[in-house]
Amino acid sequence: MIKETEPETTETQTTRGRVYVIDRGRPKLRAGQGLLTGLDVVFRHFRDALTRKLEKPSQQTGVFTVQYPEERLKLPEAFRNFPILLYDDETGHELCTSCFQCQRICPPQVIHMTQARDPATGKAVPAVAEFLIEYDACMSCGLCAEVCPFDAIKMDHEFEFSTDVHGGLTINKAGLNRPISYYEKIAPTFWAEVKDGAMKKLQGNMKRRPDLIGVAPQMIDTIKAKRAEVAVAQAPAPAPSAPDSAPTDKAARLAAIRAANAARKDEAANVAQTSDTTPDDKAARLAAIRAANAAKKAAESAPATESAEAAAPPTDAAPTDKAARLAAIRAANAARKAATEGAPTPASDAPAAHTAPASDVSPAASSTSDDKAARLAAIRAANAARKAAAEGAPAPVSDAPATHAAPTSDTPPAASSTPDDKAARLAAIRAANAAKKAAAQKQDGNDDQ
Repeated sequence: MIKETEPETTETQTTRGRVYVIDRGRPKLRAGQGLLTGLDVVFRHFRDALTRKLEKPSQQTGVFTVQYPEERLKLPEAFRNFPILLYDDETGHELCTSCFQCQRICPPQVIHMTQARDPATGKAVPAVAEFLIEYDACMSCGLCAEVCPFDAIKMDHEFEFSTDVHGGLTINKAGLNRPISYYEKIAPTFWAEVKDGAMKKLQGNMKRRPDLIGVAPQMIDTIKAKRAEVAVAQAPAPAPSAPDSAPTDKAARLAAIRAANAARKDEAANVAQTSDTTPDDKAARLAAIRAANAAKKAAESAPATESAEAAAPPTDAAPTDKAARLAAIRAANAARKAATEGAPTPASDAPAAHTAPASDVSPAASSTSDDKAARLAAIRAANAARKAAAEGAPAPVSDAPATHAAPTSDTPPAASSTPDDKAARLAAIRAANAAKKAAAQKQDGNDDQ
């Protein structure tokens, strides 16, 4: 290799003026030395083309080709081939708003688009429904990317579109869509310059797009899956089933049981009202039954005191027998009085052999059967009292009418009173009071009518 040196300049004065002689530091070539110097350059380049690869632009010799397609040279950011559309990686919304600016500016008129509309109102929304570009007629001028106000259309670096199908080079929106991350990878500087403005405009356009309108077709399934995951995450978790019921559950069940009982009670009250029954009537019949039971109990205890009662005179009968007979007489009188004054008696507490169901009889028949039941209970109580008196010391008071039984009540029974005698007398008093109260209520009802 010939070493190049800085040329030296010398100045020579002649008669015609100054002459400048430049010395390039090379010896003068003589006898074909210039031909040899040129062939040296040719042979040097030929050798480097076979033995050395061009690695840096500053290198002047070497292999400067690549083994395509295994090896590819990096394209500059400003390289442009065919237009593409961008959409957001996270939301899937396209940046294009179908403003038709690119369609108007295109010199060969190969861009075609349709604006999207709201299916509910039919009004236009800032989104594109369909977008077509004829790649076979595109001239890759890049005017569409420059005029786009939303930075939605950019020039791609892809150039391998060879095909034998002419219609295959008409690309629709699904084929044109690319994520923003793709363009950011091939042109990071260009996207950084417009990123803030483009994303701000996209956020404003998304507010005017209903549901999935304006979303890239390849992102619709992904967006639906994300929405389903969010809905499942926000759904309230089911309450765990504990083996022991919580206090709230117990309170709820208790309230339900109470409500059911109250309903049954109301139903029973309605049935009682239908059959013309009153608590006073029930109390009167219950008092009569208690008087009869007390008389029977007194009769059963009479044999134990038979010897003592036989020695006593007839007029001085044992206080126990007198109390029993007196209770039976009073119960019979109360029943007769209630029957005479027309006091109703419920059929539910009367013996089943003498009454019929309330649903099968009329109110008048029900009242008649109740009166019969009350009288029957009083007669049974009187018979029990007579039987007790016959087994012990008979007393003429048992067959006396109600008007002659009053003097007997004046005799104080405090000589030898027992709990059974007290129960009998108390039952008789309750029966009389219930009969009086029923008669008074019946009289008040008649006066009101």
